[in-house]
Amino acid sequence: MSITDAVQQHLGPTEIDQISQQLGVSPDVAQRAVSAALPMILGGMASHAARPEGAATVGQAINTHQDATDNVASLLAAGPPADAPSTGGLLGRIFGTHHDTVTTGVQQASGLDADRTKRLLLMLSPILLGILARRQFGNQPATSAGGQLGNVLQQEAQSAARQSPQVGGLLGSLFNNLSGGRPDA
Repeated sequence: MSITDAVQQHLGPTEIDQISQQLGVSPDVAQRAVSAALPMILGGMASHAARPEGAATVGQAINTHQDATDNVASLLAAGPPADAPSTGGLLGRIFGTHHDTVTTGVQQASGLDADRTKRLLLMLSPILLGILARRQFGNQPATSAGGQLGNVLQQEAQSAARQSPQVGGLLGSLFNNLSGGRPDA
């Protein structure tokens, strides 16, 4: 089972309703937005983790959120922090310079505006990080996984892109930018 499938298992009808209420959209729109956002989150993390300093930062975020899946409903009910900076904080740590690419990709694939997209990313990222912590790294800290983290994230992002044609091309351009030698810091 893929990481995105594991996240989707934590997001039943109650959780999708919570997301829709937080975003002020219908549950159908919320589900489509979640389906678009998960592969882009993975792609942004994979691109950032491809460099050693990015991998260390993403690994620290994974370790910090290892308990996020213990009570997803409470996490979603709390919603994203009202004062969350648009390019810093959690999203800045896990996406690095790919933050705008991820946000734009989710906007294009989901139809959400910039503010709702940011809020959605802030809601889903801790859940995805928690699943990565438990599933991929078990009791081993993600920061000690070394180069494995970037590879795991890239494989998961590519798998998610194949399952989600609406974001596959957007993820492809994210990976092409990375392999084209653009700096990540």
